[in-house]
Amino acid sequence: MMFSSLRSTFVSGIAASLLLLSSCQQQKPAAEAAPAAAAPTAQARYECPMGCAGSQSNKPGKCPTCEMELVKKS
Repeated sequence: MMFSSLRSTFVSGIAASLLLLSSCQQQKPAAEAAPAAAAPTAQARYECPMGCAGSQSNKPGKCPTCEMELVKKS
């Protein structure tokens, strides 16, 4: 009876230790996380309000099909 209690306490302690140690290894240092945060921002996208084909651009201007001003979408 006493051996069973001691064994379950020992197994529980080992399991808790392994859980704590494995969670520490999953954290990344701040130096590794910095490049992901410094990713380039998305450029603005301009499109014709009429949805003309080929009117998408990364700068403002006029639609080549209908000559309407392109509007900023993002």
